[in-house]
Amino acid sequence: MTSRPLALRFLSGRFQGGVVPLEPGRPLVLGRQPDADLVLAEDLVSRHHARIAHDAEGLFIEDLGSTNGTYVNGARVKRARLAEGDRVIVGASIARVVARDAGAPAQSADEVTAGLHRAAETVAMRRSSVMQGRVEEIPIADLLQLFATSKKTGLLVVLADDHTAELQLERGRVTSCTLDGRRDLPPAKGFYRLLGWSTGRFELHPGAGGAPTAPTFSEPLELLLMEGMRQIDELRRLAPSLPERVAPGAPAPDLGPEDQTILALARARGAVAAVLDAAPFTDLEAAQRIAALLSRGALVRG
Repeated sequence: MTSRPLALRFLSGRFQGGVVPLEPGRPLVLGRQPDADLVLAEDLVSRHHARIAHDAEGLFIEDLGSTNGTYVNGARVKRARLAEGDRVIVGASIARVVARDAGAPAQSADEVTAGLHRAAETVAMRRSSVMQGRVEEIPIADLLQLFATSKKTGLLVVLADDHTAELQLERGRVTSCTLDGRRDLPPAKGFYRLLGWSTGRFELHPGAGGAPTAPTFSEPLELLLMEGMRQIDELRRLAPSLPERVAPGAPAPDLGPEDQTILALARARGAVAAVLDAAPFTDLEAAQRIAALLSRGALVRG
């Protein structure tokens, strides 16, 4: 069976909007050196950074010993299979593997290069001090990984529906996170919620912000992202088993202060969503405590 023709479409970086066909028998080396097939002339890209090619099993990408790494769907890889929809980060560029028209005429290397340079000129003409984009195209985790690699400093604003998130970045590290201007929401809780957003738009204001007013993060971004994705996955598995409302049940001995907090919030608010929102710890921890209290009878379905 003939595999579907694929291409690499750049979502950010110098070649934003440019498309490179991924042809069997035509390996593509990405790097800073002029002899690379795709030249990304920037400090974050190694001389020969990564290679995209086909083998008997299909399309793959391999890192060529780069300093700053090659990422596929947010994970640093040495070698990985690529399929339609996958996202690749090399230096300050994010690209997506997309389908291309099987009936489109083949392009020579010079034609591909010319198309990329036209994309670069378009980006240069519209470039401003604010980097903007859509979360649907660049997920928050990939975006933050890109900012970490490029050591960005500034204020990242993410807008989705009626919600606003503000993240302060210092040389690629997230130092604070505020949702909807709420200073009562712990930064980690807000950060993990933000990672779950799948729609919206973002703006990076370089150098903006100053000293954060909320408590700062001390963990490296990689650990924050790993923990955030773990919490999102576990919360999604747990959520279907929780009722919409809860109320205090039978008295339970030896409850710790955190469980007592959940009981007080259940008595005052009732709705599980409101209890999660008001709890002074992460949504996952609050949900786990609700589930445990339900199993002990200290909470009942409202």
